[in-house]
Amino acid sequence: MYRTLDVIFRRNPARDRQDEKIRYEGYQVLWADETPAGFGADAFCKHGQRLLGLGKYLAGASERRVLLTCYWLEGRETDLTRIPGHRVRRFYIERRGTQGRLHFLDGTPTAVVFDVETDEQAVVEWIGLDLLREGEQRWFDLAAFTVDDPVAPPPVLAAPTVFPSAVIQS
Repeated sequence: MYRTLDVIFRRNPARDRQDEKIRYEGYQVLWADETPAGFGADAFCKHGQRLLGLGKYLAGASERRVLLTCYWLEGRETDLTRIPGHRVRRFYIERRGTQGRLHFLDGTPTAVVFDVETDEQAVVEWIGLDLLREGEQRWFDLAAFTVDDPVAPPPVLAAPTVFPSAVIQS
């Protein structure tokens, strides 16, 4: 199963920061209609920027519209989702209280934390945080496509949800 969000990442230098040795570049996350999106991250390290096509990959532009696609997996050992010409990275989310933190494949926690009380419902459902109980994990592969990418999943894959920028495919 996969779920896709249609969002815009707009560069926002006011959100830049440095945590220990890691430099984060700030962004405002918007829905495709340019309304602000309640999203678990507002800055990305070099790995996140590369995956999402941000940072130097913006090539002078101030924003990029991206289809963020989560491919839910049975577990860590499931074959990696392969999409020719695209970066796909494996993560897991682990729930603690109302929050779910993303972790890299090796278990290293990221700075991306989603919250069922503060993030928009479409975002919480996209990442699957609403389906996890305390301490549970969900593995997924994450891919990002620009909206004009011919390999991207079609923008409408299922009946619309109450969140027009979220698409769910079983």
